[in-house]
Amino acid sequence: MRSFLTITLLGLTLSFQAQVGINTTSPSPASVLDISSTNDNLNYGGFIPPRVNLIQRNLIPVTANDDGMVIYLIDGTNRCIQLYDGVEAQWKNMYCMPINQAPVANSVNFTGDLHVGSMLIGSFVYSDAEGDPEGAHSYTWYRADDTVGTNASVLQTGTLNTYNLGSVNIGDFISFEVTPVATAGTSPGTAVLSSYQGLITAVPVGGVIISEIADPNNIANAKFAEVTNVSNITIDVSGWKIHNYPNGATSFSGSYTFPALTSLGPGASFVIANNGSTFQTTFGFAADDVAFALSSNGDDTYELVDNLGATIDLFGVIGIDGTGTCAEYENGRALRTSIINIGNTSWDESEWTVRAGVTVSGCTDHVNQTQDAPVDFTPGMHPF
Repeated sequence: MRSFLTITLLGLTLSFQAQVGINTTSPSPASVLDISSTNDNLNYGGFIPPRVNLIQRNLIPVTANDDGMVIYLIDGTNRCIQLYDGVEAQWKNMYCMPINQAPVANSVNFTGDLHVGSMLIGSFVYSDAEGDPEGAHSYTWYRADDTVGTNASVLQTGTLNTYNLGSVNIGDFISFEVTPVATAGTSPGTAVLSSYQGLITAVPVGGVIISEIADPNNIANAKFAEVTNVSNITIDVSGWKIHNYPNGATSFSGSYTFPALTSLGPGASFVIANNGSTFQTTFGFAADDVAFALSSNGDDTYELVDNLGATIDLFGVIGIDGTGTCAEYENGRALRTSIINIGNTSWDESEWTVRAGVTVSGCTDHVNQTQDAPVDFTPGMHPF
């Protein structure tokens, strides 16, 4: 019995040394190692070679005798099946998995007026080589001393692509940075910084002026008053007013209030007609609004005030009838000169070119020359 067991075990040992089978009792006679994907034809699996990073791979004590050794290198974005070349003494790639590219932020920029109280809005164009969808991007706002980013520091970081300028930003130059994020694949991408814009200024004083007052000689009902934003930023004039002081009155009798949500962009004019239909027939377009209360006979004073009641600009002197003064524009036109870029709370006749049906001496530019509509007027197009 002992002799039989000895012979049997010797046979098994010799068989194991000839072919090895995993999940199979009948390994191929041509193989040293035969691995079956299943042992029950229901559950399947695969073969995983040794997985190492670059440092671990370099610690493998390979020699020329290890020619053909196989590993799976996983290091950073590299994922490669490698074969050891014993002749050249180096690892060579058999196959590398494709690398998923990170998302990219292009055309990074921001818009908004560069003054206190303005909201800056950042924007960019998202792209991803594999079409991975966008995630929650990261945004950072910076301030600096100049356009090259000297002494840059973070103002705000997070997921908001907007920034509200405050008084602390006066004198700053601003930049917007985007770190693009994808919901799948490699993410995030590389942060991209916009150019610096500036400098940030305080809330502008004035900027909107009374630019033209009309009392046409030939069409009485074509009268109008015009205001213009002569600054380089957009100004909200919601709730501002124009008061009319007739015949030397010390209190206004006519008034117009600008509607809510009314903003004037740089160079934009706002025309208020005395009679809407007559104005449109005469000048070929509709006035921005109509106010029958603004009906001057060429000797009235006009006052522009903001939504807090502060005087922004004046034509004429409150309490003084304009008849016979440099402010008389009867049957004519009073036009603000093109060099004026801010309102004046004290009447200055040198800021105006006046044409009227009367002669007034001692004025900078006041001529006895009646003005006919539409040829002698430019509503909505204040010259600069």
